[in-house]
Amino acid sequence: MGRIIASPLLLVAHGRAGGVIPAELDALARQLERQRGAPVGLEVLTAAEPGPVPGAGAEAPLLLVPLFLLPGTHVRQDVPRIAERCRRGGAVRRLPFLGSWPTWQRALAEELAALAERSAPGAGAPSAGPLLLHHPLEGPLGAAYLAHLAAVTGARCRATPYSASDREDPTLALPGPALPLALAANRLTDALPAPLNCPLLQRTRFRAVLLERLLALP
Repeated sequence: MGRIIASPLLLVAHGRAGGVIPAELDALARQLERQRGAPVGLEVLTAAEPGPVPGAGAEAPLLLVPLFLLPGTHVRQDVPRIAERCRRGGAVRRLPFLGSWPTWQRALAEELAALAERSAPGAGAPSAGPLLLHHPLEGPLGAAYLAHLAAVTGARCRATPYSASDREDPTLALPGPALPLALAANRLTDALPAPLNCPLLQRTRFRAVLLERLLALP
């Protein structure tokens, strides 16, 4: 019986200014490549030019993995364009964006519950529940997604623009436990104090969930 050939992966993420790839994303890609035994590319939208498509000419189709947590412009417009470009070189299977995965949403709920438990107020003190800090979303799709996320996780979603770097800004005046909805380090996590500034991929729960799901792909 022949060995099953794993599909090459192309991870698509936002990246930092100038096309800089956060270290946690690069480490994820390299670990996946070692453990899957197949090429893994990492394309960031902030890069001036896209890199080569991994596994060109491979027997298995390319799996395109959008590592975005919200159904914003990048998911609706940029990812389809990347998929179309990749299809010029062969078959492509595009996965749903990361934030829509039920396993990822369960991990958010578990992490927020753990944060709330560690930050439990004293007897008789009011608690408004944990916050999810997210980049602003516009339109009915964004509103519906945030309502769903709040229902699934039990958190309150708070729009927090990346430009709100002043820690005295009202959007950063946090009354209780909070979690930044940022996969890797970005301007939002840069602006937050420790330990709140730890992006999701630097947290054990989320890295484990993402690795498990991506390693299980064909």
